[in-house]
Amino acid sequence: MASIELRTPTNKPAYYKITANITLNGRTIRKFSRFEFDPKTLKTAKQRVAAATAAAFEFKAKAQEEAERSLSGASKPFREVADEYIASTKAKLEPSALLRGNYDFDKNKANTSRNKIGYLKKMVDVAPWFVEKSISEITKEDCEKVIEAVKENGCVRSEYAVILPEYAAMKSTSYAAMVEGYELSAYTAMKCFGGAAVTMKTAEEVSKILGVSVRDAFCIERKEKPLAPKTIREYVLFANQVLHFANERYHSVQAEFKKPEKGTRPRFVDCIHEDEVKKLMAEISKYPIQEQAIVLSLLNTGVRRAELAGLTWSDFDFKECTVHVNKSLLVFRDFGYQHTATKESNDRYIDVAPEYMAFMQQYKKRRESIRNQLSSELYGK
Repeated sequence: MASIELRTPTNKPAYYKITANITLNGRTIRKFSRFEFDPKTLKTAKQRVAAATAAAFEFKAKAQEEAERSLSGASKPFREVADEYIASTKAKLEPSALLRGNYDFDKNKANTSRNKIGYLKKMVDVAPWFVEKSISEITKEDCEKVIEAVKENGCVRSEYAVILPEYAAMKSTSYAAMVEGYELSAYTAMKCFGGAAVTMKTAEEVSKILGVSVRDAFCIERKEKPLAPKTIREYVLFANQVLHFANERYHSVQAEFKKPEKGTRPRFVDCIHEDEVKKLMAEISKYPIQEQAIVLSLLNTGVRRAELAGLTWSDFDFKECTVHVNKSLLVFRDFGYQHTATKESNDRYIDVAPEYMAFMQQYKKRRESIRNQLSSELYGK
């Protein structure tokens, strides 16, 4: 059956809320829509009710047809449905500042496609039996088993390098001069030559500077670190999002992953609201394009100020609509500036809206045009 209800919101046109109950596999599923009308065309209440009722029956028939057609996807494996889910959330057409709600459900690392792909790959590696299982056949026991498999076999394996004393003694110039022309900061070089454990990438750059191989100049250490409870929670949140997506699209999921206990109440995340974002977007158009770029970047990526200052054009993937955040720019009084790692070394890729990327491409062209003009004025004469 389908029902209609007249809604008259304040300062907005009236409309009819449509509620349709459809049946699928013996289950009743409720679907919602709305019927908006032109009061100049439908002048009387009787005409409006008749038109809304006809729209409600049409909506119910279409919803029932779509639900029955979606059953064909109920036999898809978890891996395929997860790929569909990741593709469906690739780029949100709104600033990340509008992501708000329950922290445990909405604000998690799985909100980025790169991390979702990583979670899925790990599940494929440690539990191939699960990812190939039909989405409609997944049970609560399966959910518990796959998370246990991730805990046991999903440890983080990494390599660290410590420079040998005889090669550390080869330093013969300042760190700033040493790293010139290499993908390495003076601060990181100082840590390395001081005997601190560094990443393999840093060790490779230092080896290039010294003109020797990594294996000769460094002692390589391999470490296995178990996944933190917070990371396990991210896997649970990602898997639940896939199951919710399948339930909405294929109406066939009953199981759900149980979230690990945190011991604290969920936090509510609140940001500037949609009307405030619209006012800000309308206002910044009056300011120089550089200031527009700063504000739009903060809105669309949610990065910290130092991370924004550390972004370079190589971090922008205009084709995939992603921004790579892997460094911060710190400014020191009487010293200058220094690139360093992000807070908690949070190297990540952020999905952004295509509209934002189009603006940044325009901003990049504007900067290149100004640079070329200045060069021609200075050196063209």
